Amino acid sequence: MKRESMRPGGSGADPFDEFVAARYQALLRGAYLITGDVHDARDLLHDALARVYPKRTAIRDVAAAEGYVRTTMVRAHVSRWRRTRREVLTPVPPDSPGAAVAEHDEQLAAALRALPPRQRAVVVLRYYVDLPVARVAQELGCSEATAKTHLARAMKTLRQELAPAREMVGHGG
Repeated sequence: MKRESMRPGGSGADPFDEFVAARYQALLRGAYLITGDVHDARDLLHDALARVYPKRTAIRDVAAAEGYVRTTMVRAHVSRWRRTRREVLTPVPPDSPGAAVAEHDEQLAAALRALPPRQRAVVVLRYYVDLPVARVAQELGCSEATAKTHLARAMKTLRQELAPAREMVGHGG
């Protein structure tokens, strides 16, 4: 089976442009879960696409492009966080991708936004994007042990934050 290359062909259509058109909303949702803010998510995604675009001909396969963009988003977000060492948490605006989340999931979204950026990134990549831990570590540029540590700490925090909500609906124990 032939893989579709990211190199522009003779047909006039740029495979990277087609990839962006097809996967933009999914990438934006992932960026939103990483940043916790719709405006920051758009900025992060556009920054990542701008960084990947000049290197698109080095991407051998269209299927790998999403991984490159996701990795670039996560690394750029962590880099920004390290530079500023602060994070502004804002409520989810009604027109954001997060608005589609049901009301009962608002607590989960708030708890995710409260996590440190690397822990949030690990949770999003592991459970939202459904990547194995080895791939999460690869995308974050760390060891599997470090990724597992971030994941364990994030899950402990999420359990503590969400425990009162679980008890209210009868799932406590």
